[in-house]
Amino acid sequence: MSRHKVPLRDGIPAASAFVGWDRPLQTYFAQVLSAPDEDGEEIEIVWAGTAFGELPRAVHAIRVLEPYCHIEASLAAQLEIDRMACLATRDGPNQLEAKAFMARFSQMKDGSEPEA
Repeated sequence: MSRHKVPLRDGIPAASAFVGWDRPLQTYFAQVLSAPDEDGEEIEIVWAGTAFGELPRAVHAIRVLEPYCHIEASLAAQLEIDRMACLATRDGPNQLEAKAFMARFSQMKDGSEPEA
Protein backbone atom coordinates (compact mmCIF):
# COMPACT_ATOMS: atom_id res chain seq x y z
CA MET A 1 0.00 0.00 0.00
CA SER A 2 1.20 3.48 -0.76
CA ARG A 3 0.03 6.78 0.67
CA HIS A 4 1.04 10.27 -0.45
CA LYS A 5 0.07 13.57 1.16
CA VAL A 6 -1.29 16.01 -1.42
CA PRO A 7 -1.24 19.80 -0.86
CA LEU A 8 -4.65 21.43 -0.42
CA ARG A 9 -5.90 24.39 -2.45
CA ASP A 10 -6.25 27.71 -0.62
CA GLY A 11 -9.63 28.18 1.02
CA ILE A 12 -10.49 24.48 1.24
CA PRO A 13 -11.98 23.72 4.69
CA ALA A 14 -9.88 20.60 5.22
CA ALA A 15 -6.70 19.71 7.10
CA SER A 16 -5.12 17.09 4.87
CA ALA A 17 -5.50 15.01 1.73
CA PHE A 18 -3.98 11.68 0.71
CA VAL A 19 -3.89 9.45 -2.34
CA GLY A 20 -2.39 6.02 -2.88
CA TRP A 21 -2.66 2.42 -4.03
CA ASP A 22 -4.34 -0.29 -1.92
CA ARG A 23 -3.05 -3.63 -3.22
CA PRO A 24 -5.45 -5.96 -1.36
CA LEU A 25 -8.45 -4.01 -2.66
CA GLN A 26 -6.85 -3.48 -6.10
CA THR A 27 -7.88 0.16 -6.11
CA TYR A 28 -6.43 3.61 -5.82
CA PHE A 29 -7.89 5.68 -3.00
CA ALA A 30 -8.37 9.37 -2.30
CA GLN A 31 -9.01 10.97 1.10
CA VAL A 32 -9.70 14.52 2.20
CA LEU A 33 -9.85 14.91 5.98
CA SER A 34 -11.01 17.65 8.31
CA ALA A 35 -9.03 18.96 11.24
CA PRO A 36 -9.40 16.74 14.31
CA ASP A 37 -12.55 17.36 16.34
CA GLU A 38 -12.65 17.77 20.13
CA ASP A 39 -12.17 14.00 20.50
CA GLY A 40 -9.10 14.07 18.26
CA GLU A 41 -10.87 12.29 15.40
CA GLU A 42 -10.43 13.43 11.81
CA ILE A 43 -13.65 13.43 9.81
CA GLU A 44 -13.62 12.16 6.23
CA ILE A 45 -14.82 14.86 3.85
CA VAL A 46 -14.05 12.59 0.89
CA TRP A 47 -13.00 8.94 0.95
CA ALA A 48 -13.13 7.12 -2.36
CA GLY A 49 -11.55 3.79 -3.20
CA THR A 50 -12.91 1.73 -0.34
CA ALA A 51 -14.39 -1.09 -2.46
CA PHE A 52 -12.59 -3.71 -4.51
CA GLY A 53 -11.50 -2.19 -7.84
CA GLU A 54 -13.45 1.05 -7.27
CA LEU A 55 -10.76 3.37 -8.71
CA PRO A 56 -8.77 1.17 -11.12
CA ARG A 57 -6.61 3.93 -12.62
CA ALA A 58 -4.54 6.64 -10.96
CA VAL A 59 -6.38 9.31 -12.92
CA HIS A 60 -9.65 8.27 -11.24
CA ALA A 61 -8.23 9.01 -7.77
CA ILE A 62 -6.67 12.25 -8.97
CA ARG A 63 -10.01 13.44 -10.38
CA VAL A 64 -11.59 12.90 -6.96
CA LEU A 65 -8.95 15.17 -5.38
CA GLU A 66 -8.79 17.89 -8.05
CA PRO A 67 -11.48 20.15 -6.50
CA TYR A 68 -9.59 20.11 -3.19
CA CYS A 69 -5.88 19.81 -4.02
CA HIS A 70 -2.97 21.07 -6.07
CA ILE A 71 -2.01 18.08 -8.21
CA GLU A 72 1.60 17.83 -9.33
CA ALA A 73 2.17 16.57 -12.88
CA SER A 74 4.31 13.69 -11.60
CA LEU A 75 1.67 12.29 -9.22
CA ALA A 76 -0.05 9.95 -11.69
CA ALA A 77 3.28 8.41 -12.71
CA GLN A 78 4.29 7.92 -9.06
CA LEU A 79 0.98 6.23 -8.28
CA GLU A 80 1.42 3.88 -11.23
CA ILE A 81 4.94 3.04 -10.00
CA ASP A 82 3.45 2.29 -6.57
CA ARG A 83 0.94 -0.11 -8.13
CA MET A 84 3.55 -1.83 -10.27
CA ALA A 85 5.92 -2.24 -7.31
CA CYS A 86 3.57 -4.73 -5.68
CA LEU A 87 2.39 -6.71 -8.72
CA ALA A 88 4.14 -9.90 -7.56
CA THR A 89 2.84 -9.61 -3.98
CA ARG A 90 0.23 -12.19 -3.04
CA ASP A 91 -2.39 -12.13 -0.32
CA GLY A 92 -1.48 -13.78 2.96
CA PRO A 93 -3.90 -16.01 4.90
CA ASN A 94 -5.40 -13.10 6.85
CA GLN A 95 -6.06 -11.07 3.70
CA LEU A 96 -7.61 -14.10 1.97
CA GLU A 97 -9.95 -14.67 4.93
CA ALA A 98 -10.85 -10.96 5.08
CA LYS A 99 -11.70 -10.96 1.36
CA ALA A 100 -13.85 -14.08 1.80
CA PHE A 101 -15.66 -12.42 4.71
CA MET A 102 -16.23 -9.25 2.68
CA ALA A 103 -17.66 -11.31 -0.20
CA ARG A 104 -20.04 -13.16 2.15
CA PHE A 105 -21.11 -9.89 3.80
CA SER A 106 -21.72 -8.27 0.42
CA GLN A 107 -23.87 -11.20 -0.69
CA MET A 108 -25.92 -11.08 2.52
CA LYS A 109 -26.38 -7.33 2.11
CA ASP A 110 -27.57 -7.84 -1.48
CA GLY A 111 -30.01 -10.53 -0.35
CA SER A 112 -28.32 -13.37 -2.21
CA GLU A 113 -27.27 -16.64 -0.64
CA PRO A 114 -23.63 -16.83 0.48
CA GLU A 115 -21.49 -19.35 -1.36
CA ALA A 116 -20.44 -22.40 0.62
